[in-house]
Amino acid sequence: MTQKNQKDRVVFHLAGPDRPGVTARIAEIVAQEGAQLVDIGQSVLHGYLTLSAIVEIPASSAALREVLFFASDLGLRLEVTKFEPASTTRPELTPSGFCVTALGQLADGRAVAAITRNMAARGMNILEIRSLSDDDLDGLELLADLPPGPAVKHEELAELRGQFLELGASLGVDLAVQRDDIFRRNKRMVVMDVDSTFVKGEFIDELAGLVGVKEQVAAITARAMRGELDFKSALSERVKLLEGLSMDRARELASRFELTPGAERFVRILKSLGFRVGLVSGGFDFFVEPLKERFGLDFAFSNELEVQGGVLTGRVQGSIVDGERKCQVLRDMSKVYGCRLEQTVAIGDGANDMLMLKAAGLGIAFRAKPKLQEVADMSLNHHERLDTLLFLMGFHARDLRGVE
Repeated sequence: MTQKNQKDRVVFHLAGPDRPGVTARIAEIVAQEGAQLVDIGQSVLHGYLTLSAIVEIPASSAALREVLFFASDLGLRLEVTKFEPASTTRPELTPSGFCVTALGQLADGRAVAAITRNMAARGMNILEIRSLSDDDLDGLELLADLPPGPAVKHEELAELRGQFLELGASLGVDLAVQRDDIFRRNKRMVVMDVDSTFVKGEFIDELAGLVGVKEQVAAITARAMRGELDFKSALSERVKLLEGLSMDRARELASRFELTPGAERFVRILKSLGFRVGLVSGGFDFFVEPLKERFGLDFAFSNELEVQGGVLTGRVQGSIVDGERKCQVLRDMSKVYGCRLEQTVAIGDGANDMLMLKAAGLGIAFRAKPKLQEVADMSLNHHERLDTLLFLMGFHARDLRGVE
């Protein structure tokens, strides 16, 4: 790139009502008038076009005049500025790209102002803003660069995520930060917890209600999910309290347990896009396996309760699916289906999901306990629908219209 060429470069900014052929005509003028197209980008927002192009125009070319005539004929506003190249004083350092996702009521501008002001204070340069919604403005994706510098370390990114999580809580919206790299929209496998994630509530607590020990079991469950109790010990203690419960009554409860809103749509869209989808649960197989069959999931792992004479003995059979086992399932299934770990998504709500979320390419805490949110890549706290997670995975409302 010579200094002479730099001086010949200008930037076109065209804006106005969108119509077919605008971009084609600009390219034709560049070709016909001996100019060079260096870069070009455009967006259309509710029928309004914004197009920018960097063009190298030799002194002998009439490209600038022709573009001006073209814009005037179509009633487009044209602005021409001199191209000023970015500083290259430290070429060895490159910007770090990030995607900030905001979900919630954004139409009044209050949250958007606070988010973008916070980004500016951090030196984050917003390159592109995309609406995730169709009608009411309730989702935005902001692609931004941090100033050129050393690569952002994992600990620094975790701190940044935590700060945005706090900002989102103060604004009443969900805010997530992730690297804008090749894997952000290239996921292939989703692994979900079941209780309080794929279904509403904790199934074991409701089982306990059938034998009159719900409060005792719920208290143990809450402590285990907060990470205050070893999961294996907590599970054994809770299952012991279920001794004598009829399996017929347990299965009847399982058949009418309520799904998390949006769970069915979430799975249907993922499966239609070719994702591998599975469940991994610290709950029980007679509850989880029917969910796997009902939704055509690829795999499911859970605990097996010992049954004798049609009633529960109060013991667990086989190995227990705890936090370590959940993480191992994620790793094993990624190998089975030929996915890189960076292409996996793990979703959960409790402390026994920590290792799984940390190992996945994208770990999402869904209305989760604080301890899990500390290690998750992103958290969803203000939305109750599971299919909202599609936006955190990089999908837009317009993407999803064609797959439902």
